[in-house]
Amino acid sequence: MSKKPVLMLTHMTSGDAGEIAIIAAELGYPVEVRRLNKGEPLPKNLADYAGFVSFGSPASANDTHVDFIRAELDWIPRVLAAELPFLGICFGAQLLARVLDAKVAPHPKGQYEFGYYPITPVGDSAALKMDAPLYISLRHGEGFELPRGAELLAAGETFPHQAFRYGSASFALQFHPEVNDDVLRYWLGRDPPPEDLLKPGAQSEELQWLNHVKYRSAMHGWLRKFFADWLTKGV
Repeated sequence: MSKKPVLMLTHMTSGDAGEIAIIAAELGYPVEVRRLNKGEPLPKNLADYAGFVSFGSPASANDTHVDFIRAELDWIPRVLAAELPFLGICFGAQLLARVLDAKVAPHPKGQYEFGYYPITPVGDSAALKMDAPLYISLRHGEGFELPRGAELLAAGETFPHQAFRYGSASFALQFHPEVNDDVLRYWLGRDPPPEDLLKPGAQSEELQWLNHVKYRSAMHGWLRKFFADWLTKGV
């Protein structure tokens, strides 16, 4: 029997899914991408999909006046009610936190994470498939509070809440394990360079590439284990 597709919800480009799309295909799952920022609709029939991944955005999860953000905030509770696998990455994680009535806000001291930083598993390490700290790509200036009823799974040095689980099938990751060479090249190869390279706490372009080469194999190895397990979590 053929597997149902995994739906990738992107908010920048069709390439946002990065290594996650590659891993899904390797696991035998068809990949469907919908660019919500380009007006592509959210699905009505959730049962058509094996799971849903919501990716990053330069926007804020607090920008509820933006149509596609408001629509996704209204849609996510349907996935939670259906107990289907949902994975939020960075902005997508913050959307999940907002849906669960948790606050999303900038760092109180204006700090930013753009580069590779240590992520430390806490609590149920089996749920995250991470048994030791990993250096993983991050790019954000806002973080989320831990929602009521959620379980903290990972912590960071600058932003303490880096991952949580809600129920059995919904996960939020503040970090970007999907970053591969193509994604990082897109992020850093802009003209002019991205403004967030100059923000407090951000790593230089040179350091990011050095760290990417150093840590990408371990990051993607962890992602493959976690992603395969996550897709088994639905009802």
